Amino acid sequence: MDRKLPTPRALRALAAAGAAATLAASLAACETPAVAWVDDLPVATGMPSPLRHPPFAPYDSTLADSTPAAAFLLTQDQLREAGAVTLLAGPLDSLEASRQRLSATTALPAITMAPAPSSSLGEGDIPLDAARCARSLRLALAPGRGRVATWWTRASGGRVFLAAAWRDSIAAESRLGAWRGPILVDTLDQGPRDAQAHDRGAYGCARPAPSIAVDSLNGYVHVAYALTGPEGPGVFYAHQMDPRAAFEPPVAILYGERLGEARVASHGELVAVAYEDPNSRSRVITGVAVSRTAGHLFEERLTASGGTTARDPYVVVRGKAVVVGWSDFASPDGEPVFKIRRAVVQ
Repeated sequence: MDRKLPTPRALRALAAAGAAATLAASLAACETPAVAWVDDLPVATGMPSPLRHPPFAPYDSTLADSTPAAAFLLTQDQLREAGAVTLLAGPLDSLEASRQRLSATTALPAITMAPAPSSSLGEGDIPLDAARCARSLRLALAPGRGRVATWWTRASGGRVFLAAAWRDSIAAESRLGAWRGPILVDTLDQGPRDAQAHDRGAYGCARPAPSIAVDSLNGYVHVAYALTGPEGPGVFYAHQMDPRAAFEPPVAILYGERLGEARVASHGELVAVAYEDPNSRSRVITGVAVSRTAGHLFEERLTASGGTTARDPYVVVRGKAVVVGWSDFASPDGEPVFKIRRAVVQ
């Protein structure tokens, strides 16, 4: 009798169980926190809020990906994200920990993944997908190997799937090959299950774009995103260690009641995911989850922001240093203040 492959939901459950077991063993062996704040409280800066430069436009589920309006808004999103990362570069350099090396803390068993799909998605600047959600495409360079992309693609019943694709570098011909994929990262989005779906930020394509990072040391691809899974809304993370293999099963960073922005950064063993806390209602809280095992296990989940509304979080990491930044609103109609908080990984 043929053996059935485990479903995505089963794989996620297995991954969560394995992570929980490893975390329990790690905590039993060492009670020292994995991350310590350098700044006791968030630090207000005089730097401009990325939400104002350029101004943010709400997501629209009906916007077609191929329209000029979608292309314009996507460029605005990319400029805002690039600007935010630039703002965090100085605070990261200010930490001596950014020049220290983080060694692996836990030996984890290898996971054998199935080969990634290799169908051609064209040779253009972006992979072909007629169902792609507008403003959701994110690209990252993989030095010496090519480029990798991730995006939301429309599925049935108002759901979306998270997809990825590779465009490999052909060194012998000094050019890039065709995009290959789609590599499905997560297919468990539940879509608009009730009348409050829009309030949760979970209606079709009207949702934050995924975040992607290619590690400069080990080449791993890291993706952070928010969706409504079978267990409820939450922030999730997945990574791909081999560009020719599928992504490993996604793991939940935090479950809650709503969706929000999530962004990822990595440097070797250190991976951090900054997110809008899905449990916040009256005000949005910025949190950060930190892994010292290249994303296999997230040992710490910390609240970064204070008592006001904190939106649009970003994160940068290097060595043993983590810097989180976000736009802070003292009042709904007030001007946002860009705040940061620095941390050191033990």
